[in-house]
Amino acid sequence: MRELRTSKDFVHKDSFFAFLAGTAIIGVLLGVISHCFMSDAFLKQMAIAQENFIEIRRHQDFITILMKSFLSSTVFLGVAFVLGFSAISQPLEIILPVIKGMGLGATMAQIYAQNGKGGMFISLVIILPCAAISMYALLMGTRESVSFSNILMTDLLSSKQSGGLLPALKLYITKFVVLEAIVAVSAGADCLCTVIFSYKL
Repeated sequence: MRELRTSKDFVHKDSFFAFLAGTAIIGVLLGVISHCFMSDAFLKQMAIAQENFIEIRRHQDFITILMKSFLSSTVFLGVAFVLGFSAISQPLEIILPVIKGMGLGATMAQIYAQNGKGGMFISLVIILPCAAISMYALLMGTRESVSFSNILMTDLLSSKQSGGLLPALKLYITKFVVLEAIVAVSAGADCLCTVIFSYKL
């Protein structure tokens, strides 16, 4: 039981957060590498989607961009939140930053392939600021999800009677509400970057 408590506390250490950040970076690299092995037909479809992305960024209004950016990040955070209610979902929770990183890496690789140095500019000023903030929120959410899963596992395997999980649940929900606020900030940053640099697209 002492080992379970130790593992539960470990997730809140900087080393575990660094591990999660490392999984996100691996995901980005996998996304970039996967772009190199995609079929020509699939790359053409991505190119069309990328042109649509740039065109949409030129003409969509502030609120539409805000909502799409907010919802796309909320999906990942919501999955992390739900997975936290399982005592054995830790592997799935850790995979979330990898998946998000892969999507980011593939998108950035496609933008660079289509636009060269201009694509690098788009990635740096339009995509990365929002992605960095939303990824931070996901990493924090993943950490809390793993922590709550460990709490549930500890409670299930404990031979002692539990004092109740309500306080831990309230704290868990509160933390995710704060993380949703961070996601909202990332969506706002996405909109501002788009508005400021839209004439460069």
